[in-house]
Amino acid sequence: MKKSNLIMKSLLVMGALFMVSCNNDDGFTCPEPLVGELNATETEFSGTWEFVAMVADDAIDLTNDNTDNPSTDIFAQQKACDRDLVYDFMDNRDYSLKQGYVADDCNNKQSLTGTWSLTAEKTLSFVANCSSQTTQIVINDTGDTFSFVTTLNFQDVNGAVKTSKVTYSYKKILEDENSL
Repeated sequence: MKKSNLIMKSLLVMGALFMVSCNNDDGFTCPEPLVGELNATETEFSGTWEFVAMVADDAIDLTNDNTDNPSTDIFAQQKACDRDLVYDFMDNRDYSLKQGYVADDCNNKQSLTGTWSLTAEKTLSFVANCSSQTTQIVINDTGDTFSFVTTLNFQDVNGAVKTSKVTYSYKKILEDENSL
């Protein structure tokens, strides 16, 4: 009986310690969604944007086609489902990012929703899934293409890891194109 009480008391103490150690006050709070009316830059920018190019500064061979053919055109070396990436920046400050919804036979469809903002200095900000991200973008003179640069690590077909700066580009889908 004493052994049983000792085990029960030990379980109670461990349970109490577990409950105290598992509080939610770890000092981290999720960023608040972005809110407010769109500014003029955002209003002009809002709409649907399709992923159209991914160019690396260095030639890399990512295709396992038994040919040594490194290229800076990373976009062409990706599968259709990986290239099928669309942002929809809505007028109510919400956005969605969908991958694999247009290309045929994509089994791993992905989607993300959140809020967005764009400054006059072309800093694009996102808040989604309890995180935030900002990136500096470049919008072309006609306002129908934007791009940004980041540095990525790639593993080529030979297993070598290569680091290169990469430019991602997106093209705005016009309303009449969107209805096709």
